[in-house]
Amino acid sequence: MNTEIREILQYLENRDDYVIWAGFATFAYLGGKYSLDIDIFTDSLKTKEQISSDFQKKNWKIIPHDQSFQNWDKLKKHETTLDIVYSQNASKLFFFDKVRIKVYGNLLYFISKEALFLTKLGQLSAVNRTKEKRERDLKAIMELRKFVNVQKIRELVLKLPDSYWLTGWV
Repeated sequence: MNTEIREILQYLENRDDYVIWAGFATFAYLGGKYSLDIDIFTDSLKTKEQISSDFQKKNWKIIPHDQSFQNWDKLKKHETTLDIVYSQNASKLFFFDKVRIKVYGNLLYFISKEALFLTKLGQLSAVNRTKEKRERDLKAIMELRKFVNVQKIRELVLKLPDSYWLTGWV
């Protein structure tokens, strides 16, 4: 694990107002190789702004990204990126069932495996998703399918916003 990943994990361990999702959540549940990118949803816009500010004070730089979603800061330090996202829909969907998982000695909050399954399905259908990422998403879906709770998935599906069905994002 590199210094920047360690810095993110140690910072997050002392908070309870976020959930890790996407690739690093896949790593936590399924193992394999982690990427040099951690994606988190925050519980409020204020939290997103605070975490972003804290990392900028630690020499993380905001980098340009797709501005179609405005409550998203993408920060980078060396080769590592941290995506900090606030979504009202995500805060309603993913925070009631968050899970604590110990990763590299840090006890962290993650979206549930059922929420990860659904977000991977959504990402699989995203218009600009690369072939490599689609293959990774499909592999994660096939593995998660072996141990997700179908009833929990049903409950989450009923709460998904229209944006999930239209664009693949919450």
